[in-house]
Amino acid sequence: MRIRAFTVNMGRTIPSFRMAIDIEIAKWKPFRDALRKPDKEIFVNMLLRSKLYASAGGMSVRPLVLEAVFMSILLDHHKRLLELVAEIEKIKNPDEAKEPKGIEKFLQAPPIEAIPHCQPTIEATLPQEDNY
Repeated sequence: MRIRAFTVNMGRTIPSFRMAIDIEIAKWKPFRDALRKPDKEIFVNMLLRSKLYASAGGMSVRPLVLEAVFMSILLDHHKRLLELVAEIEKIKNPDEAKEPKGIEKFLQAPPIEAIPHCQPTIEATLPQEDNY
């Protein structure tokens, strides 16, 4: 896979974030070239995945483009990890069809019963029944 750096045209003082990502990726060429072929392809794929979050990276207003690139890669890896964990849970427990699927399972608040130290406070705030 070939990656090339882009030049900034006259009149434009700041490159777009997507162009900045391409420039940053091109800076990693010596490192990429030193990798073995299978690792090289994985490395390039990892760097290119940062473009999935280019809009967010452009809004982060970071002086170092590489920070936003790394954060995008980290976010993508975390998202994929949560999806894999959800798939493993689904394989382990196929009977739990009512459970949320995929990443939604990890984005839910825990049930009230799962938080024992909050239970007395919650019970104290529930409306009391009138016994007339």
